[in-house]
Amino acid sequence: MAKAPDHPQRGAHFPFAASFALEHAELTGAVFAARVVERGFPFVLNDGWTTQAKSFEPPGTRLLTAASAWGRAEVVDTGDAIISVSLQMGHASVFVAANTEDRAGELVRLLREQLPAPDPSGRQEVTVTFWTYGPHGPQPSWRTISVPQWSEIEHNYGQRLRSSLEPLMTQFRPAAGGQLVLWHGESGTGKTFALRALAWEWRDWCEIHYVVDPDSFFGEHADYLMHVLLQSEAESVGWTSYGGIHAIRMTTSAEAPEVDEDAPTERRGKDWRLLVLEDTGELLQPDAKAVIGQGLGRFLNLVDGLIGQGLRVLVLVTTNEEIRKLHPAVARPGRCAADITFERLTGQEADGWLSTHELPPSDRGQTIAELYARLAGTSGAARSERFAPEEGS
Repeated sequence: MAKAPDHPQRGAHFPFAASFALEHAELTGAVFAARVVERGFPFVLNDGWTTQAKSFEPPGTRLLTAASAWGRAEVVDTGDAIISVSLQMGHASVFVAANTEDRAGELVRLLREQLPAPDPSGRQEVTVTFWTYGPHGPQPSWRTISVPQWSEIEHNYGQRLRSSLEPLMTQFRPAAGGQLVLWHGESGTGKTFALRALAWEWRDWCEIHYVVDPDSFFGEHADYLMHVLLQSEAESVGWTSYGGIHAIRMTTSAEAPEVDEDAPTERRGKDWRLLVLEDTGELLQPDAKAVIGQGLGRFLNLVDGLIGQGLRVLVLVTTNEEIRKLHPAVARPGRCAADITFERLTGQEADGWLSTHELPPSDRGQTIAELYARLAGTSGAARSERFAPEEGS
């Protein structure tokens, strides 16, 4: 007696045709989807990771290659599977359609070997996801940046500030739900470099998501906030939507795949995510609701309300403004995991820094930017530096 097939759809054509209205950049996704429908593959597996690789040796025949200034995308036919690979801005996005889940997983593992993730122990770098809202909705991009260890820059901060930052850098672990971290102080006091150090110190358990346009994130586009939260959560377990294609696990199970806790960090994803919002102190002022509509309500719900529950999200807000009075809802006990004021070095601390760098004393308090400007031989305050690569000042 012949054995019944172990999957009822294997090898069968789906009872519909694929049609597309698309732009040139979406062509590879359309070809991949059309071949999947045409050949009736019952499994579509998706994965994504950071990589510095620019190309790979395909395990089959290239059906289509699309190259641009931002990267390349390819569709490959292995005979028993269809593969779509996109390499853009330091990130690999892979879709594999096959007759069995095991075969799809085997091909993903092969591609991971050819497109390896950066080794964080070999170079002092972290990969940051930058979010913007464009004509087609929320768009992520990835960039690997060099970062300092906390021990390398702690001498740039006064004693009182160091005592506040030290436990956050080296000892902090979130307990449950979303939490707010607030950094405020005048420009040039070292918030951006502290953020870079934080990204390094938290690299084993937290990935960084930088929102380039926070007004859109909390204001006019409610879908922006939800997309970032839910997309990032899906990516943490290896399932995502990217470039207009949605990964579909075509089985009868409705459960998400389990996370392999024994896998390396870059393979299983980080446990927590940190949303970074630079220069957004207006969110926390008493009149915040009047300034940006419902942004404050969404923000507070993200921190510890219904939206943030179970998402393992931290929020870091930085501002150059002096926050004399927080919005009562923000200042509520238990809402802030850390509220840290970045201050100038005192006259004594500044003179100690100058002495270490063999410069004459100044006898007055200064920002670390002013001290480095003196070290570089320039006058006046140094240009402030933002975390986001798109911003120059």
